[in-house]
Amino acid sequence: MAVEQVAIFGAGTMGAGIAQVAVTHGCTVRLIDTQPGAVERARESVGARLQRQVDRGAMSAEEHAAVLGRLVDGSIDDLAGVELVVEAVIEDLEAKQALFAQLDAAAPADAVLATNTSSLAVGELASPLRNPARVGGVRLFNPAAVVGRGVVVAAEATSDAAADLVAETASAWGKVPARTADAPGFIVNRVARSSYVEAFRMLDEGVGGPDTIDGAMRKLGQFRMGPMQVADLVGLEVNYAVTVSVFERSGEPTRFEPPAAQARLVEQGQLGRKTGSGVYDYGSDPPGENAGGEASPLALAPELSDAVDAFVEAAALCDPEELAQASAAERYAFARMLGSVLNEAARALGDGAASGEDIDAAMQHATNYPRGPVTWGQEVGYATLARLLAALEAARGDGSYEPAPLIAEAGG
Repeated sequence: MAVEQVAIFGAGTMGAGIAQVAVTHGCTVRLIDTQPGAVERARESVGARLQRQVDRGAMSAEEHAAVLGRLVDGSIDDLAGVELVVEAVIEDLEAKQALFAQLDAAAPADAVLATNTSSLAVGELASPLRNPARVGGVRLFNPAAVVGRGVVVAAEATSDAAADLVAETASAWGKVPARTADAPGFIVNRVARSSYVEAFRMLDEGVGGPDTIDGAMRKLGQFRMGPMQVADLVGLEVNYAVTVSVFERSGEPTRFEPPAAQARLVEQGQLGRKTGSGVYDYGSDPPGENAGGEASPLALAPELSDAVDAFVEAAALCDPEELAQASAAERYAFARMLGSVLNEAARALGDGAASGEDIDAAMQHATNYPRGPVTWGQEVGYATLARLLAALEAARGDGSYEPAPLIAEAGG
């Protein structure tokens, strides 16, 4: 069932992006924001992006005018006829709950209310409502007009009808929806979280500088960007807040413990590209290293060294010559980051957060992973992964590398 009337709360980058997707696919969107001028700025940015399509010949001037004409300034006091409300305000539990409490009274009784939260519990956001069954999650990714994947979240109270409408709307908007339970971090922010934690941990440990750690993922794993590059791009404070949320909602497991190196940069106001410095210094081209100290000599126990080598030989996607040239620090960094990601993907699969196909698709389409982590882990071999995790845990000893049950069974 395709919707025609949509209201979007929050005219920031994400809200404007979702609005562009919706109007491009024929919906009339009432964009609402409490900040003066925010809606007009969003409308101008959407218009500019659509104009680039006109300039490329992908859209006519008449189509541009018609599409932009469907994006209007709205008000919470005028939601009559709205079929779907999408919330894209600040990632703060109290702020979102307050908005949903208002929407409970202001939105039509049969309208579905959807949150674009990246890490907060959908069920908790819906708790103030008289009818939480009409609340679900629709997680689109930035840039929303480009990324072809979305995640649909059904909380325990979410009705099948509400979840289906959100999924069908995402499909109508050109997104392939992956379905997930209302679990901490959902799919993408849960599975990718370990790569950020491990990268910043290794920065503090002196395993290498940002170029070495991020470079290991680019070189050996064929990732487009390393974890710390991604964190700088989205904003270190945003990435850190998601880590804190996933850590707390998951029961504070050590594998998700927010890293001190990232916290220091946030406290110093070095938030990445937006401030000119973060992990990297953006005052030069290409950016130089800004965080981390001197690298320490890498001394691994024989069992850990052998386990790293076995994992890297099985998991690396680069050509043999490039693999042979990789330093010991690059191999170790790659094994820690990717091994932790593959472990979390297997954990998410095992606890029923989502299907293997949805986990793989979400990670490949939403975060540009070169391979789906469930399939990647199975190809590496759970026995090989179990051996790596056991050796890493023996070295650290705090539970960070406890294997997912599916992997533990394979490791004997």
